[in-house]
Amino acid sequence: MNLCRPRPSCPVRSAAVPVVAVLVAPMALLAPAPRVTADVVPPASGIAGAVEERVATGVDLVSGPVPGPEGGGEQFASVLTVDLTEEVGIEYVDGGGLTSPATVADMAAAAEPPEGSTVVAAVNGGYFDIGATQAPMGAGMRDGRVLTSPGEGFAHAVVIDADGTGSVRRVDFEGTVSLPTGDLDLDALNAPTVPADGIGLYTSDWGGHPREHVVYEPGTDPGGTAAAPVAEAVISEGTVEHVDDTPGSGPIDEHDQVLVARGSAAERVAALSEGDPVGLEHTLTAEGADPRVVLGGRHVLVRDGEPVPVDDDSRAPRTAIGFSEDGEAMHVVTADGRNPATAGSTLAEVAELLAASGAAQALELDGGGSSTLLVREPGGVRPVLRNRAGDQLREVPDGLVITAPEGSARTSDLWLRPALEPRPEHGSPTPSQEDPRRVFTGMSRTLAATGHDEAFGPSGPGAPDTPDDRTGELTLSAPAGHGDGPRFVAGGPGPVTVTGRAGALRSTVDLEVLPVPDTLRATPGRLGLASSDDTASFVLTGVTEDGERAPVEPVDAEVEAVPDLVEVVGRDDGRFEVRPRTGEGAGTLTVTAGGVSTEVPFSVGARTVSVAAFDDAREWTARSARGESGVRPVAGRDGPGLALAYDFTRDIRVRAAAAHPPEPITLDRQAFAFTVGVHGDGNGARLRLGLTDGHGVGHSLEGPAVDWEGWRDVRVEVPDGVGHPVTVSRVYLVEDDPGRAYAGEVVLDGLTATGPPSRPDA
Repeated sequence: MNLCRPRPSCPVRSAAVPVVAVLVAPMALLAPAPRVTADVVPPASGIAGAVEERVATGVDLVSGPVPGPEGGGEQFASVLTVDLTEEVGIEYVDGGGLTSPATVADMAAAAEPPEGSTVVAAVNGGYFDIGATQAPMGAGMRDGRVLTSPGEGFAHAVVIDADGTGSVRRVDFEGTVSLPTGDLDLDALNAPTVPADGIGLYTSDWGGHPREHVVYEPGTDPGGTAAAPVAEAVISEGTVEHVDDTPGSGPIDEHDQVLVARGSAAERVAALSEGDPVGLEHTLTAEGADPRVVLGGRHVLVRDGEPVPVDDDSRAPRTAIGFSEDGEAMHVVTADGRNPATAGSTLAEVAELLAASGAAQALELDGGGSSTLLVREPGGVRPVLRNRAGDQLREVPDGLVITAPEGSARTSDLWLRPALEPRPEHGSPTPSQEDPRRVFTGMSRTLAATGHDEAFGPSGPGAPDTPDDRTGELTLSAPAGHGDGPRFVAGGPGPVTVTGRAGALRSTVDLEVLPVPDTLRATPGRLGLASSDDTASFVLTGVTEDGERAPVEPVDAEVEAVPDLVEVVGRDDGRFEVRPRTGEGAGTLTVTAGGVSTEVPFSVGARTVSVAAFDDAREWTARSARGESGVRPVAGRDGPGLALAYDFTRDIRVRAAAAHPPEPITLDRQAFAFTVGVHGDGNGARLRLGLTDGHGVGHSLEGPAVDWEGWRDVRVEVPDGVGHPVTVSRVYLVEDDPGRAYAGEVVLDGLTATGPPSRPDA
């Protein structure tokens, strides 16, 4: 443990009296770890330096960096490969109803695997009617029962046949409604939209979302009826129970079926009477397959082993699924995005990766904030998040879970890996770090060890609820370097295989030892703490003369600081936590490791600066999504103001009205929070502030619903993990409740930012 080095402002004390400016805490294992295992699996082509992990018999995960845009750094992808010839199951899951979205984690937790099996992985499904009905846009089938029909533009699906093989196929829905007056074509099943002059069938699988939204036409009142005639008939045990000219809402009884019709079809349904017989038939076909599970997607990305060109070169988090030519291997791919480490991948890059991984055919699923891949760690008790989509888990309507047989729960092997997690989850105070499988000569890499059974599941006395953590028992050895409990202290440069033993268990992990660093870098490079109650964190990266990088753990660093201003505590997740000891002040931390040093300026205290006074209100512009908006200069509370008018009556999906400055406004310092005066109209639209951070990642800072009238100051906090400086791009209002339709106007006055008292370069 390294304490503060001697200097006049930092007296030397005994290590037993931790009152100096920095205390590097002992390393415990709190953070999830990078994935390295001795259970070697075939690496996926296209992922350089892949981390390979055996999840269950027949289920393997490979993850790591993939080539990104030229000059744009690396991207990060994960490939989950499932051998469908093994005893694995692929099951369709939802949130309890097609219009009742839930996170993939909640779906996986609620899944009911076959007796003797457990959920080892889960992935999000296809695109859905976000902001409106929430229903899937593509087809869905569970255990051979059709749940929903495909919408226009979503004709392809992931298909698992009754024999257990998988493929990407075009799916077609056909149905017939037999009325006393003759037959009608059934156009849709539990779909978010009934086509004009068409008829849709809704069942208990739909959920409780108002069915009036499935006949809505843009440009009409979301709270009213569609432009064409509409009729709904509730069918119970083959006969009409009642007919209405307004679609209903609320859950549908499992013994009932509801027909919702528009236009000419509505006239036929409206003519029905109570007690009339109605026959209903429908099928979902998949190009000659015998489907048991169907999950709809959008673009076909790979066909006959070759990537398929797609007219979309945007970068975003991605999810896609592919299959081998014989249908016996399934490849699930997710690509990180919208975070400081990576902006995301294009569909073309995902297609290349799938083809390189052995997929003969592949399909795009929903990406962006929906992209979610959960996979169990060896010895883990439940699947954990593996991809990083830059936000908290989004609720989605459906997905797939992968199940595998449970094991004996007797510890038979050891999973050994570095303890640092280089890609922290959303909301973590830890910045992204370099690959922890690299370590500098003479420095440490803390390892972690978990026991698992023969099925790679939880084992030991706490199974299945608690992992068998063997880190405290570890003894390490290597041809070069040595062990110190769970810490490996590296020898000379070059690859090294570290052997870990915990009792009778043994495992290995491969590391790369780099020469001593030539320079050190702190991320972030400057810290701002708003008050004495605030904390801030940074991580340390070493860089060799050749530009190779690796994380430096706090145990290998010395920190000099003025003890009257701050203390610094080394955390087990690799970060240095800075805690103020004063309400106001500034200084510099000097961090030394491997014979080189770097400085980290910091400040304690806050200053408020003007971001927009709206004296240029005439130059601001309005933009809207699924609505109308306008801006104009008005008198504010104490000076110029900006009126933002909006009309949210023209759609049921998420609507937004935004005010944009003449040019995006870039701050010259870190921002802790923003405050804006708002004269509310009481309608309840939610106020948001749009930012782009220093990494190029967009953020939407959410404020309150404007449910008040008159003036109020609104403060929105800037979350951890945002790269500074930030650029303000818009102030806007959002309505995401499809049942609310209204128009109004709010007035904005005096947008300010609260941040450190000085600029980063001051």
